[in-house]
Amino acid sequence: MRKVSVATTIMPGHDHVSGLERLRGPVTVIRRCESLAELISVARSGLADVLLVAGDTGQLTLTFLDSVAADARGRRVAVVALSDVAAERERLGHLGVVAVPPETPPSDLAALLQEAVAAARHPLPVGSSDHDDRPPGATERPGRRAAGAIVRTGSSGSAAPGTRPAEARAGAVDPGAGQDSAAAPVSPGEWIPASGEDDDDGDRSGARSAAPVAVPVPPADVLTDSEAGARPTRTTAVWGPAGSPGRTTVAVNLSVELALAGRRTLLVDLDTYAASAGVLLGLLDESAGIAQACRLADQGEISAEGVGRCALRARVAGATLQVLTGLTRSDRWPELRRSALDAVLTAAAEGWEEVVIDCGFSLEQDEELSFDIPAPQRNAATLAGLAAADRILAVGAGDPVGLPRLVRALDELDQAETAAGAVVEIVVNQVRAEASGVAPRSQVRSVLEHFAGDRTVSAFLPWDRKALDRALLGGQVLAEAAPKSALRRALSALAGTPQEPAEGRARRLPVPRRLLGAAR
Repeated sequence: MRKVSVATTIMPGHDHVSGLERLRGPVTVIRRCESLAELISVARSGLADVLLVAGDTGQLTLTFLDSVAADARGRRVAVVALSDVAAERERLGHLGVVAVPPETPPSDLAALLQEAVAAARHPLPVGSSDHDDRPPGATERPGRRAAGAIVRTGSSGSAAPGTRPAEARAGAVDPGAGQDSAAAPVSPGEWIPASGEDDDDGDRSGARSAAPVAVPVPPADVLTDSEAGARPTRTTAVWGPAGSPGRTTVAVNLSVELALAGRRTLLVDLDTYAASAGVLLGLLDESAGIAQACRLADQGEISAEGVGRCALRARVAGATLQVLTGLTRSDRWPELRRSALDAVLTAAAEGWEEVVIDCGFSLEQDEELSFDIPAPQRNAATLAGLAAADRILAVGAGDPVGLPRLVRALDELDQAETAAGAVVEIVVNQVRAEASGVAPRSQVRSVLEHFAGDRTVSAFLPWDRKALDRALLGGQVLAEAAPKSALRRALSALAGTPQEPAEGRARRLPVPRRLLGAAR
């Protein structure tokens, strides 16, 4: 029988190592580690076949599993845990980690370690129904891709013009790094005072406004299991090259048009360089909903309902739109780990009919080359969004600078990781004769036909600076600020909900009390 090398942490008050050694079988404990950091080092060195985490399993997350996914020789490393807390064993099961009580007999524990190693080296194919070889206690999580060993099948200063006042919103307190996210629950409608320091930004130079902040906990507006099976769902990633071609403008207004059409819609801001979807919606909020969702996913506790609790529910042009707001500071990008993002987007696809992802521009993947161990990647958010999408809208500006950028970016997109069968549609934005010449659409088509092969343009979005400025100043979307504009009609057609052209000047709608709810 093949020898199994075990590296383990020590559990105060319980000696599981002596019991394994007394068996004198193939399972051998080669290293006793004082911390998970030491355990990671042993795993990466290739000395251990399986890691046995005993006692303090609170740091056993998707991030930890990613760091020990494979050793120096590329072999998968198994992970097993000992915990005397039933709820913690259930959480670990959601991560795909087998967890058993410390009182498990040494012979059973040894068999479990052997089975974990076998499962790591011979994983079941995704979607397989044969789970007879699965180690006892492993939990199946459809749609998840784990880095662990157990196989699973299947994340105040002055207000700008147009932003909503604090009294008209529910401010979601975003527990940032170093802040305990397991705060006491807040009852719906309960009022709490401002903390006096900006936990989200880390800026301690000044205090927040003394005005109280409402933190309601609304019910998650997500699809039930029967609805999810009966109604088709779709994930759309809005992406484009550098240079502000209008990705966020398209993503936000596309989401609104889908919500107005009666589709349950979730907008996800995954731009790790300059998140701004909340600003375009006129949301005055200091939280990063996507970071909150990723923290839940990292603990194995994400679900469609969990995503709904992290998302803001906004009232836009008479429709309800849910928004996972982006990072409040660009240097917080390490909080968005790829494994957690994959889990968040999987849960989102299960809970909404339409998921619209506002992606960043960069598709580079070479950040990890400068590290000896797996490290966070800034562009992992964009790559995760593209990999989760059924439909990718490649947005480029229709001018002599934007079109060459779009052509080169499309070549990069062909090499990037995208979902199997994802449809790529080209959207040319800011189309105008002043920048492209007479008959700008024909000019753009000829350029793309010459330099981009057989690619065709799915939509031309006209340049309408006045409508966009009116919307930005009022904290509105085009459906509110310029409902009859040509740009709004083009975006509505892109969403599959075309609006009939109307005569007369657009009537500016009053600023609504937009925000209905927020995550606590």
